[in-house]
Amino acid sequence: MYEILRFSIIGLLIGLSSSYTFQALLAQEPVITGNELSKEYLIAGVLGIVIGWISLIFKTERFSFTMQLIIHFILVTICVLAAGYFGKWYDITNISSMLSLLVWVFTIYAISWGISLVLIKKDIKEMNQAIQKRKKINLKEVGR
Repeated sequence: MYEILRFSIIGLLIGLSSSYTFQALLAQEPVITGNELSKEYLIAGVLGIVIGWISLIFKTERFSFTMQLIIHFILVTICVLAAGYFGKWYDITNISSMLSLLVWVFTIYAISWGISLVLIKKDIKEMNQAIQKRKKINLKEVGR
């Protein structure tokens, strides 16, 4: 239960901050009404929570990491397309607008996983250093 709540909150925060950033950077209209902004934040919040839940797939050992990543990417893409439909982020009759959204999804996904990979490698390095330090301490104790 704790993991579900944790992933929900992380997803919500990422979804809202992403929405705010994209509104600031990519807004086609200089002014957005309160109702439109509320709708965008609602969609982004729900999308973030759902993506947080989808991310729980990485907690299972049932699939290889590669399979988890593929499943996660497909489900995230489906969710973004659904959210985009409700938020009118693309014109369903215009393939280029849908492709543009998919390019954004892929770009954001690639950047997110690039950052995650760097952080994971840093954590692994720190864990290996801690293990090596313990081994040295244990060898000193055995040698006494």
